[in-house]
Amino acid sequence: MPPESYWPTRSLCSVFQHRAVCDQMFPWRRRNVRLRPGRIVSATFTLAVGLVVGWGGTIMYNGMKSDDPDGMGAGLKQLFTDSQESEVANVLSKRATSTDPVRASFEFYTVLPDVERVVSIEETTPQTQPSQETVKQSVKNQDSNGYYMLQVGSYSKQSMAEKMKANLAITGFEPAIQRVSIQGQGQLFRVQVGPFATMGQLGKANRKLEQMGFKTLWLKVSKRP
Repeated sequence: MPPESYWPTRSLCSVFQHRAVCDQMFPWRRRNVRLRPGRIVSATFTLAVGLVVGWGGTIMYNGMKSDDPDGMGAGLKQLFTDSQESEVANVLSKRATSTDPVRASFEFYTVLPDVERVVSIEETTPQTQPSQETVKQSVKNQDSNGYYMLQVGSYSKQSMAEKMKANLAITGFEPAIQRVSIQGQGQLFRVQVGPFATMGQLGKANRKLEQMGFKTLWLKVSKRP
């Protein structure tokens, strides 16, 4: 059994100043307890390592909290600060991309093919009655001017578009499904009725669809579908 004046026991017990704690950490102080020298050294080494790690951790923590650039822990503080700033910058960049005014104002009609354009209400309601000569000229140039289509619906699932097509076919129309790829939305399936050579034919078909409860989009195409 090591003597009572064994230097690790004496120096460390002077730190704790508590007999019960010393007896727990250094069992050889108690009577009738025999320990091997190897266990004594192991316990002392473990305690010393714990004290060194705790001391070093305290210094590093205080260095991170202080504003001294040369103090211990300043490098870790800078590392964590740079990492947090980088994460914040990435989040702000993603938010800026998602709230891009160009994307925010994105509409389905802005990506219609070049051969299509939406017909405005003003175009469908002439201010004056056209003359007979104007009507003949319009019929003569219908191939160059294009055709008109009525879009009844646009769906993300083809099954829904097929269902709408079947409902329109029962009422006497000859609908068709046009598949398009829209940026940010994927593929869309548009159900359209037509083509119509004149605005009069377009308006007649539209009135019938409105009576059935459908809201349509008027399109003008430069090429016959």
